[in-house]
Amino acid sequence: MKLALIHPQIIRGSGVENYLIEFAKRLASAGHELTYITSLTTPEIGAALPGRWELLPRLRGSATLRMWHFNRLAPRAVLRARVDLSIGFGRTCVQDIHRNGTGCHRLYGNLLPLWQRFSMKHLYELHLERRLYAGRETPQFITSSARVAAQLQGIYGTNGERFRIISPPLETQLFHPAESRASVRELYCRKLQTDAAKPVLIFVSLSHRRRGLEPLLEAMANVDATLWIVGKSLSPALLEKIKHLGIASRIRAVPVTSNLVELYQSADWFVHPTQYDAFSNTVLQSMACGLPGIVSVMDGAVDHVRNGENGLMLYHPQQPQELAARIQEALSYNAQAWQALSNAAHETVRSLTWERHLAEWEEVLAG
Repeated sequence: MKLALIHPQIIRGSGVENYLIEFAKRLASAGHELTYITSLTTPEIGAALPGRWELLPRLRGSATLRMWHFNRLAPRAVLRARVDLSIGFGRTCVQDIHRNGTGCHRLYGNLLPLWQRFSMKHLYELHLERRLYAGRETPQFITSSARVAAQLQGIYGTNGERFRIISPPLETQLFHPAESRASVRELYCRKLQTDAAKPVLIFVSLSHRRRGLEPLLEAMANVDATLWIVGKSLSPALLEKIKHLGIASRIRAVPVTSNLVELYQSADWFVHPTQYDAFSNTVLQSMACGLPGIVSVMDGAVDHVRNGENGLMLYHPQQPQELAARIQEALSYNAQAWQALSNAAHETVRSLTWERHLAEWEEVLAG
């Protein structure tokens, strides 16, 4: 089948872009003929992805202007490409199928600082989202979770029959339980100067404010455990907050370059009090490593969490009292009960392979 993949930039960067690159490789391996419609790529990616490239002019100036220009030119490029189907991945309104990898921008926008909510870029993104889901120019939508699909239907009145849920794929060969968890845990507790006798919580984030680090730090004041903060470095304000709460001895900041798999395998609980995420891959990754989580219901990945069976749900992630109570509940599990959660978490996601993901896409394309 001849397919056009549409995105303003096809480079290594965001989760959407990294997904698109791997998705394209697998589509090409499956025998599809691909055309890439974009304004920006790199020679390395151009050489790595089989198919034709339609490089559209990239305007200088504001991001808003670039979005407008690309959205205007992309449909014409699809017509020139003479493909069977077109798939959009970004802020485009005209394609046969749109794959939503970022969730509902209107809900996400409520978390932005006030000055950003009234910026031209944000207001234009809201306009494009409204046109995409309230209009008829795109017949079908793919979302990663039923939660996100319900949010978009509720806000824009989109017919639910236009949505198909396809969970993100998981690198199951990379993310798996440790052969000897005790050995890995001992090693990493020693590396991070962590008391191995205390429970270890892990928080993974490149956006600490949205992912809920501040209420988590406040909750830690009432929890006898160590917290590994993996990802973005801590700001002076967060370091001051940690000092003020008197929890510095139980907090470890871990660089994003660390081996995330072994960190998951070493910790006792994954804590994810996000205010909003379309679908955090970290939830699936930690579950695949046999690490049960305390997961905010504001993340679409909570579709895979069954409260008390393979993890715990967090209903009010911004309330430190509830977060502390959920952590205390988690820490009350004995070794046998924890192992049952660990096994269930792994079993829940182990089938979410790239092979299954592509098979579900082939059903959509055939339809």
